[in-house]
Amino acid sequence: TYLLMGKSNTTALLIIFLLLPWTAVALPCRPNLSNKIMHSRKNHSSPLSSNAEMMTSDESEKLLPLHTEVDKLPAPPTQAKKVGTALFYAVSSLGVIFANKIVLSTYAFPSVQTLAFFQFTSTTVALKIASMLGYVNLLPISWSGIKAILPLSTCYLLNILTGLSATQNLSLPMMVLLRRASILMTMLLEKAMLNSQPSKTVQMSVGLMLAGALVAALGDISFNMMGYIVIFFNDLFTALNGVIMKRTAEEYRKSKMTVLFLNSFLSAIGVAIIITFVPGEVEKVQNFAEWGNSNFVFYLVFASLLGSVLNLAIFLCTSTNSALTTTVVGCLKNVLTSYLGMFIGGDYIFSWLSFLGINISIAGSLIYAQATFRG
Repeated sequence: TYLLMGKSNTTALLIIFLLLPWTAVALPCRPNLSNKIMHSRKNHSSPLSSNAEMMTSDESEKLLPLHTEVDKLPAPPTQAKKVGTALFYAVSSLGVIFANKIVLSTYAFPSVQTLAFFQFTSTTVALKIASMLGYVNLLPISWSGIKAILPLSTCYLLNILTGLSATQNLSLPMMVLLRRASILMTMLLEKAMLNSQPSKTVQMSVGLMLAGALVAALGDISFNMMGYIVIFFNDLFTALNGVIMKRTAEEYRKSKMTVLFLNSFLSAIGVAIIITFVPGEVEKVQNFAEWGNSNFVFYLVFASLLGSVLNLAIFLCTSTNSALTTTVVGCLKNVLTSYLGMFIGGDYIFSWLSFLGINISIAGSLIYAQATFRG
């Protein structure tokens, strides 16, 4: 409200930024069925209940406890679920990329941090409402759980911020091509942390994508050094975020939505602090000239709400498939983004060398997709 009215009350704006995500956390969760089942187990004497009673209080307070011997591990995802989550991520990512580009480039919205805050907050509130309605189960939050998830949330925050900054500083075709480096980083991290070994076909397709990105970069007429620096760090944080998220999903077999909820909640708090204490950031947003433009407000709201959908899609795709699959599916949907991005945003300058690099990289993406879903 203060942003739209153009008020300069920084204190009130700080209160809004800091309290909005916390209100979502403070709302009560609807009791879930698993809690009722555990309560009923405690009221019956059986080998299972006696084993459960041997758990210490510290173990029961963990945010994402490991399964004990009496717990039944979830069934592996079906091929249909794997493909479905991959397509869900592709469509969501395509929509939010164009919405972000229009907001940040076409309308020149000055604050990447503010857009990220809106997206984090919408995810936090949406998951809390879904929990209250009984559609998802969010585990109780504890300080030990927050400390355990903090490294992932930090990487998640940096990944989103650098991604939005890259969208602002680079044309869409060049941005999606330079993100190919995240695939190689993901492969190396998955091999080191998850002991995953991609096939020769996968390695060849990744090499082809990187070669295309290099050719396109050599033909980039609208070279932007800041954009190239930001996209490098975005590639790094993308790889780290995906691998750490996948490792968390494999080690802790409880409440994936709790991890996503805490990621968004902690990131909203972190980016709110950045907005508040970076000199001139609040005033820059308040004085933005397009607040009275209904088209801009529509795209801003659309990008903010679709951000929550994309966060969910990324999490489900990574947990169901792999971090490498999520990264390359993101590159596959960029086949369409690369071509349409030449006309959206108004910052792409055509050259035959960059166009050749785009098509070489797209060929590598298609080869990888075929190798991945056949394997």
